[in-house]
Amino acid sequence: MPSFAEVSHDEWIAAPEARVRSQFADLEHHIATGVHPKLALRVLGERGAGGALRYEQRVKLLGLTQRDVFERRFTADGAMVDTSVEGFNRGGSLAFRFTPEPRGGAEGTCVHITIRLPLPPLVGPLLRPLLQAQVRRELRAAAAEDKHDLEVRGYRPAAAAARPPTARAGTPAAAVGFASAPP
Repeated sequence: MPSFAEVSHDEWIAAPEARVRSQFADLEHHIATGVHPKLALRVLGERGAGGALRYEQRVKLLGLTQRDVFERRFTADGAMVDTSVEGFNRGGSLAFRFTPEPRGGAEGTCVHITIRLPLPPLVGPLLRPLLQAQVRRELRAAAAEDKHDLEVRGYRPAAAAARPPTARAGTPAAAVGFASAPP
């Protein structure tokens, strides 16, 4: 049984739960606006098992460019889970849970994010602390980028709906280029 490096982070965002969930799920928006400059994302035209959205992600961790194909599913409780089905981190996952959490009279949402990455046999226990430290830094930065997109740039779900159908994530014709190249 493989062992995993696991990192979790909570980010409070001053926006309603539905808008936050929509922004996190809107890959086309992330690609078009470069929400995460260190990630290269590409929506794949094909669907995975059970109709799950498939996308490719490239990122540099510990000096290595890693490529993965993820399948995205939504659970009955509204959580979003992206599982690597192909690539460097096959079997790993990114899980997002969204909980309404008003603060100081302002509407808001707490996003709980957990990243699980498989560790290589034998050297995994040695790499775990280094990998977890880098993933923690990258996760905090990515959560701050989403927060900025929602609170400062003003992401609105209607903007995604206004794009032509062939440009929306999840449509069979959707196949867009990478948003950026990994560093």
